Amino acid sequence: MAWVALFVCGLVLWAGCAGVYAMGLEVWPSEIPEAVRLAVAPVIAAAATMADKIVARDANSLFRAAVLTLIVAALDLVVLAPLVDRKRMVSHSMLGFWLPLAAIFVASYFTGVFGPM
Repeated sequence: MAWVALFVCGLVLWAGCAGVYAMGLEVWPSEIPEAVRLAVAPVIAAAATMADKIVARDANSLFRAAVLTLIVAALDLVVLAPLVDRKRMVSHSMLGFWLPLAAIFVASYFTGVFGPM
């Protein structure tokens, strides 16, 4: 049950981040969608971590943060890059790929360590 909850929380986290980015591409010019995704990613990651903490209270915070980050990274590379952002390499973008992943990891880890429960 804990693995299923962690995977579902990872999917929800990725869907929220990818949705913000995909909608932002239609609304804002240039690098603004990437900056908005960078701002929103830690908030969604903290919410996903709290949801997973409800199901699996005894899970290691470092493991939880790493798995959530890896789920988002894998889905970004496999789904988001080819479908939404075809014109450039997503993994080469510091603002659009690496910084949001770092923010997701840090927010998830600190929420797991210092969050309630």
